[in-house]
Amino acid sequence: MGKVIPYSDLARQHQLNFLAHKRRDYRERKDYLTGLRKLLFQVEGQMRQAELRQLQVFQDLAENLKLPLQFPSLGDRVALEEFFATNPFLLVLKDFLGERLSAEECLQRLEELRQEPTTPEGA
Repeated sequence: MGKVIPYSDLARQHQLNFLAHKRRDYRERKDYLTGLRKLLFQVEGQMRQAELRQLQVFQDLAENLKLPLQFPSLGDRVALEEFFATNPFLLVLKDFLGERLSAEECLQRLEELRQEPTTPEGA
């Protein structure tokens, strides 16, 4: 004859199994997220490295062409974005590098910018 298992024991065993299942589920998701975070960190590092190399192109051009450019801190992305969007020398260089200007046109525009008188803001 079979032994009768009390309901409280069955309910307890069910809860233990449920807890063990949720622990495994949590652990799998946590491991997956950890892997994704590592991958994201690597991708962000590679992107930052590529951005710095691109910035180096502009710095090299500025030095070689003797352009009056004072780049903001590399850590201040907002200032860099604003600098690239508003600096007339960089706008010309971006057009040249984006193949919208020939080398001759680029040099001509840079020379024109150099010859423009600088006026104080608000004048």
